[in-house]
Amino acid sequence: MTTRPKPKLNLRFLILIFVLLSAVATLVNSFWVTFKIQKQELIENALDVNKAYASRIAASVEQVLNSDLDKLKYGSVGIGRAFGDTSYLADEVQRLFGQDASFNSVLIADAAGTIIASAPESLNLNGRTLQHKEPLSLRTAKISHAFKSIAGNLVVFISHPIFDVKGEYLGLIGGSIQLEQKNTLQALMDTNVRKDGAHVYLIDSSRRVLYHTYPTQIGSIMDKGLIAEAAISQDVGTLEAPDESGVEMLAGFAKVPSSGWGVISQQPLANIEAVLQQTMAKVAQGKAPLALFGIVLIWWLGARISAPLSRLADCAKRLDTPDSYERISAVPTRYFESWQIRRALLLGATLLQEKIGKLNQQAQTDALTGLANRRAMQDVLSRWLEAEKGFAVVSMDIDHFKRVNDTFGHGVGDETLRAIAQLMQQNSRTNDLPCRVGGEEFVLLLPGSSLQIAADVAERLRASIAAADIETVGHITVSLGVALWHPTGDSISAVLERADQLLYQAKQSGRNRVVVEQL
Repeated sequence: MTTRPKPKLNLRFLILIFVLLSAVATLVNSFWVTFKIQKQELIENALDVNKAYASRIAASVEQVLNSDLDKLKYGSVGIGRAFGDTSYLADEVQRLFGQDASFNSVLIADAAGTIIASAPESLNLNGRTLQHKEPLSLRTAKISHAFKSIAGNLVVFISHPIFDVKGEYLGLIGGSIQLEQKNTLQALMDTNVRKDGAHVYLIDSSRRVLYHTYPTQIGSIMDKGLIAEAAISQDVGTLEAPDESGVEMLAGFAKVPSSGWGVISQQPLANIEAVLQQTMAKVAQGKAPLALFGIVLIWWLGARISAPLSRLADCAKRLDTPDSYERISAVPTRYFESWQIRRALLLGATLLQEKIGKLNQQAQTDALTGLANRRAMQDVLSRWLEAEKGFAVVSMDIDHFKRVNDTFGHGVGDETLRAIAQLMQQNSRTNDLPCRVGGEEFVLLLPGSSLQIAADVAERLRASIAAADIETVGHITVSLGVALWHPTGDSISAVLERADQLLYQAKQSGRNRVVVEQL
């Protein structure tokens, strides 16, 4: 049989390596957990900052837009009273245009959409027709999507309807915010420029960029990404997702209620990771001296711990030897853990010896009846042969046992076999060995017995079984054959076979009888 080569590593070395690896693993795990927690905190903080940033800007934009609508509403009241006074209309649009930097242009259009007054005059808008007539049909205050104006500029048009004193619809007054020029909205957004790759942008409900940190992006339509969709579909929130360029971003967003615009404040995840790497590098530098000291200390303690454990390990591989208990007891233990291990090994050695004894017993005992099995019988016969010790053999078989199983079932049959085994033990001498060697076949070995004594024992056993009232089954009988072996005679197997033949003679002669060999 091939065997594996003996390992070169001993228990002491393995324990030391294990302890060191455990320490390193603990250190690495601690570092990793710190890294994950710190990263999560930085991400959550960045998301919260971006959300607060976007919410603050959205609130400011909402104020600007409401202020613009209020200005137009106020102007529409006076215009409604003097709609036919072209001089008054011209003065009113000039007043609104020059009042502040809210609008890049102001105009008044009649109900058909024809511009009847505008400022500045350099645009030459008077007499032209509005491109988008949706505000005329809605007859409500309206903030439009971004579009190309008559003058070819990208604008957002804010309008308010004009009614006369009788409530008749006359037209509208509106102001345009040119996205590429300076105005109040542009100035507001410019105050929120961020650094280190972080930026803020403003989009309308069709995802067109109204403002961006990078002016070249203004007017472009963003891809249908997660961040843009969330900004125009939700009131406020945060999101970690790739932007239109595929760069992973940490974004906060908020909606401008009056216009449906979305404000997005975002920064690359890589910025957080760069900060995190610098932080963890500092943590690693701080932990390195303590970690080195800990490893040296653990190595020294591991060497001290492993000394008794090595001896206990040597004992552990020989637990099955008879002297294992004494050898384990001789190992000195200087600390509680080694004492516990020694105690466990002592208990293990005791249990193992008991287990071996039980296994030996189980290996030689019939599980159903508790009698010796065929293996135990062969072991005893081998010892008697070696010692030249004569014996008698009583071979026994239950008559018509098949009827018991067929009539009452195998459960009752097993109970019957146990009852027979008990009667065999009761009718055997102290040194006799009752055995079960087959289904309903039994053998009784009588060491140092004469043929007459064996015949008497067999007859007593037959009569005892015949007289016994077995539960459920009632009365049954057995047939027995008796033979004798002595050292100068036939082989043991021949004697066992002869006893079986005598048993069959008893069955053929009518059963419930003993047939003894004739010498």
